[in-house]
Amino acid sequence: MIRLRYSIIPAILLLAACTIDDSTDIPMVELGTATKDFTVDATAGHLDIDVLSNRRYNLQFLEETSWAGLSVLSLQGDSSFGIDYDDNPGFPRMTRVLLETDNKLHRDTVILRQRGELTPELTLSSNSLVVAGSRSGSGSIRLDTNIDFDILERSIVYTQEEEEWITGVSYSDGMLQIAYDGNPDDEHPRTASVVMKWADAWGEPYSATLNVLQQNAKDQLGRNVDFEYIRNMVGADEEFVIDEYVIISGYVVSDINSGNVGENIKTTETTIDYTGCQKTVYLESLDGKYGFMLETKNVEDNIFKRYDKVQLLLKDAVVSCYGEPLRYLLTEVKSQMIVDQARGTAADIPSKKRYINELSDDDMYTFVELRDCEFPIRKGSLTPLQDGYTLSNNNHYMSKYPRLMRDIDGSVIYLYTNSTCPYRRDGKMLPYGSGEIGGVVVFERYPAYIYGDGDDEDTHGNIGRYQLRHMAYEDIRFDASESFSNILTEYRLRWDSSHKAQSSNTSDGREYWYPTLGTNGWFSHSQPTTAGTYTSAENQTTWNFLGPCGTGNGLYPFAEEHIGDPNNNGTGIILEDGTKFPAANKLNSDGKGIDEGSGRSAWKKTNWWDYDSDKPHSWVIEFSTAGIDADILAMQFSTQGGKASFGVSPIYWKAEWSLTGDLNNDDDWKFIDSYYVPDMMITSTVRPWQIGAYKQIDIRLPLEMLGHDEVYIRLSPERNVTNSNLMFAGSTIPAGNKSSNTMDYFAIRYNKRRN
Repeated sequence: MIRLRYSIIPAILLLAACTIDDSTDIPMVELGTATKDFTVDATAGHLDIDVLSNRRYNLQFLEETSWAGLSVLSLQGDSSFGIDYDDNPGFPRMTRVLLETDNKLHRDTVILRQRGELTPELTLSSNSLVVAGSRSGSGSIRLDTNIDFDILERSIVYTQEEEEWITGVSYSDGMLQIAYDGNPDDEHPRTASVVMKWADAWGEPYSATLNVLQQNAKDQLGRNVDFEYIRNMVGADEEFVIDEYVIISGYVVSDINSGNVGENIKTTETTIDYTGCQKTVYLESLDGKYGFMLETKNVEDNIFKRYDKVQLLLKDAVVSCYGEPLRYLLTEVKSQMIVDQARGTAADIPSKKRYINELSDDDMYTFVELRDCEFPIRKGSLTPLQDGYTLSNNNHYMSKYPRLMRDIDGSVIYLYTNSTCPYRRDGKMLPYGSGEIGGVVVFERYPAYIYGDGDDEDTHGNIGRYQLRHMAYEDIRFDASESFSNILTEYRLRWDSSHKAQSSNTSDGREYWYPTLGTNGWFSHSQPTTAGTYTSAENQTTWNFLGPCGTGNGLYPFAEEHIGDPNNNGTGIILEDGTKFPAANKLNSDGKGIDEGSGRSAWKKTNWWDYDSDKPHSWVIEFSTAGIDADILAMQFSTQGGKASFGVSPIYWKAEWSLTGDLNNDDDWKFIDSYYVPDMMITSTVRPWQIGAYKQIDIRLPLEMLGHDEVYIRLSPERNVTNSNLMFAGSTIPAGNKSSNTMDYFAIRYNKRRN
C-alpha cells in the first residue's frame, strides 16, 4: 500500500502538467445586458437595449407577445436590439426576451414591463355581510372591480370546524352574491370569510376579503352592549375570555399607515417585534368616553381604517385590565368579528379637548386634542436618534423615542414616535410656537429614560402616567407666530461672547459660553483651567439631522441609502437673525442622522468628581430674572452620558439654585429636583439603561428665583455612581477625564398667564 501511494502521485502530476502544457486557451463566453429590467409608459414607443457579447446569439420572446416586436432575431458580438411596443389600454403587462447562443449553453433574459391605462381595482363597499340564519337564501354586497371575476382566485375560510354552509359565490351588475344554507343552531351564530385574490402581470397582488356573519336559527346575532359592560367583566390585572355573543360599536381612531400605532416590543436588547404597530388598533366608544386597545390575532386581521365606525362581535375575544393607570385591552380579535364597518371622517369623532393636567384614566386609548402645547427642545426631528441603532441600518436596539411636550400650565407629557413611522424624519422642521396636538392617550414604559434603581418595577421605565401617540404629522398644529411661553435664556450650541461657535476662557480660570438667543447670562463648568485634569469643553455630535436617514443595510421604511444633505435640511435650529444652523455643513454622511464638523451642536465635559474634596463638578448657568412676573418658571434641557467610547457617566444628578453662585459654599445652594441621565448606547454591550439619543427633561423652578439681577443654577452628580457595562449603578465616577456628560440643549422659560 505504501509503495502504491508514492507511485500514483508522480503520475497525477505528470498528467496535470501535460494537460496544462498541451491545451489551447479556452476563451471566456460573454453574453448579457447591463440592465435586465425595463419599464415603459402605457403609450406606444421604441426601446433600444445594448448587449455585450463575443458570440453569435438569437433572440425570442419567452411568452406569446402580440403587443411588442423585436427589431432583429439574431446578432453577432457587442451590439444592440430594439423593441417596438403598442399602446396599452388595459392593465400593466410584461414580457421577457431570451438571449441565447447558438449552442444553447449560454443565456440571458431581459424583462420589459409596460404600464397600463387601467389600474386594477378590487374593492368591497364593506368588509362584512350579515345574513339570516332561520332559512337558506342569499345576500349581496357591492364589489367594485374591473378585473374579470372568472379569473379571480376565490376561497372560503370557515372559522369553526363545521359543515360548509356557503353554497355559492357569484358576481353580477356590480354586486357580489353569497348563497348560503340556514343555520340549524338556535343559539350560536357562525362566521366565514370569502377571499378573492388576483395578481397582475407584474406580480402585484390585489385582494378583498368579505367576512360573512350568519345569525342563529332565531335570527339573532348577539346583544349590543356598551364599552362599560365589557370593562366590568374584569378587575385590575385580570383577563377574561368573553363567552357571550356581545357586540360593541365604536370609532377607529388609529391609522395603521402611520407606523405609530402601538408599541413594537423589544424581545431582546437587540431584537424588536415590528408586528406590534401592525396588529394594534385604538377603538373609541361612540360618545368618546372610553377606549380599548385592540390587538388582532394576525397582521392580516387588521383591516381597520382610521375614522371607520365598526361593530364587533366579541365572542372568544380576550379582555384584559391593567392598573395604574387603569386601561383595557381586547386581544385575539379577528377580522371575522367585524359585524359592520362604515367609512367615516375626522368630523365624526367626538371632540375631546384637554389640558395635560385634565387627562384621566377614562381617556386611555381615545383620541384627545391637547391644548396650548409646545416642543420646548427647539431642534431635531420627531426621532432625533442615532439611526445606526435602528432599522434604518438593520439594527434593532431602539423601537421608539419620547419627545418632550409641555403646556401653558407647566404640565409635561411625552410624545411617542416609533422607528417605523415613515414621516418621523422626512426633512420637515418641527414647528416652533404653540398650539393644539392630537393623538391617542397611552401608557408605555421607556427604561432608557428612567431605570429606577434597576429593580423597582414601579419606577422602571415609568416616564409619566400618560403619553401621547400621533397618527399623522397633521395632528401637530403648532403656530410659530403664537407662543404661550417666553424664553429667558437658551443654548442650542456653544457660542462665545461674539456668538461664534466656540467658548471663551476668562481671568477666573473658568471656560464660558453664551446664549444662542439673546444675551441673558452664560453657561460654564465649575472646573477651573488651572486644574491638572482640566479639559476644554468639546463640541459634540448629536442626531438632530432632519432629513431622511438610512444606510444600504436599512429596512422599510428607510430601505434606501440616505447619505449627506442634498436638500440642506439642517438640524431644526433657526438662529436669532433668521438663518438656519448649520447652513451648509457636513451632515448625515453615514446615513445615521449625525451632525458633524462645524455643525456639531452639543457640548461635553469629561471630569465629574473631585476626589481631593470628594465633591462633584457642575454645569453652572447664570441669568437674570429682573422684572419678570410669572406663575410658571421652568428649565428644559436634553442630556446624555457622553460618547460610547468612555463607557461611564454619572447617572444620578441634582439641580440647585443660588443668588450668589459661590461654588465653595454649599449652604448658598437650594435643592430644586433630582434627575437621571442615561448612558450612551454601546453596540458590543447593549443594556436596557442605554440610549442612542439625548434624554429631554423639564424641571419646574421655584418662583423665588424671579425678580433678581443674577440667579445661578448648577447641575451636578448627586451620587458618585455610574453604570458598568455589565451592571446597573455598579461602579463609581473615575478620577480625571474618564467620565462624560453631554448637553444638547438648555433653556429657561416662563409661561404667559392664561386668559
